[in-house]
Amino acid sequence: MNQRYIPEEADIVSRCRAVTKPGSYYLLPEANRVETVLPGFKGAFSRVLVTPSVGAGFIQHELHIEPGGGTEKPISNRLEHFLFVLEGNLTVVIEGEKRELDEGGYVYLPEKTDFTIENTGNRKSRVLWTKKQYKKIDGVKPQLIVSNEKRVEAVPVDTYMEQHLIPHEEDISYDLAFNILNFEPGIYFGFVESHIMEHGIYMLEGRGLYWLGGDYHEVQKDDYIYIAPYCPQFFYSTGWERGRYLLYKDVNRDFDGDLQIGE
Repeated sequence: MNQRYIPEEADIVSRCRAVTKPGSYYLLPEANRVETVLPGFKGAFSRVLVTPSVGAGFIQHELHIEPGGGTEKPISNRLEHFLFVLEGNLTVVIEGEKRELDEGGYVYLPEKTDFTIENTGNRKSRVLWTKKQYKKIDGVKPQLIVSNEKRVEAVPVDTYMEQHLIPHEEDISYDLAFNILNFEPGIYFGFVESHIMEHGIYMLEGRGLYWLGGDYHEVQKDDYIYIAPYCPQFFYSTGWERGRYLLYKDVNRDFDGDLQIGE
């Protein structure tokens, strides 16, 4: 008998935490992500987190970039982009101007902004890359933002502390928000949320329980969650250290784009 029994692999299915509830939410732990190569990149691969194939209005990639890797030519399109450095360093050249980002660094790029990215460090970089179609309104235009989450003050919201990486509450020109939610152990939402905004959530630190559409899921660092509009949601921070996650949501726009309005 040539088949070899490997005991440590016998529970591979029972240990899986990935869950998909079409039209509601899905949980995608790091262990279940699959690598794919993206055109226009070298020395890099993506673990695709969300796309419009599941009904989302945005795309998120977890880019893994080796030293010397990055884009082969400038990215230039009609989408707006947001890059957040999860690990390592990233050099971003924005219309000819070089910007250096380390861990926690981020850049918001308005539509039609040419840029390239490269890992000029000596270790692998991980970058959360978000892109979507910008929803224009008359008289306003969002501006380029380059910063680091360490420079963004945390303010109290409900029962937890929140960092607004984009000033979406002060400036209606931005049609998206990226907030870092900070929960000390034992802190939880003050109520169950259910709303029109969809979310992409990346766990940065700690662990907790996420209640999604009536289901409890234990989540931890590097987990990813997509939440569709109106999915009831609630988070409770557990463990011995604070729970932190980066949250995307669409904001500041009416939802009349699909209405057929007659004369």
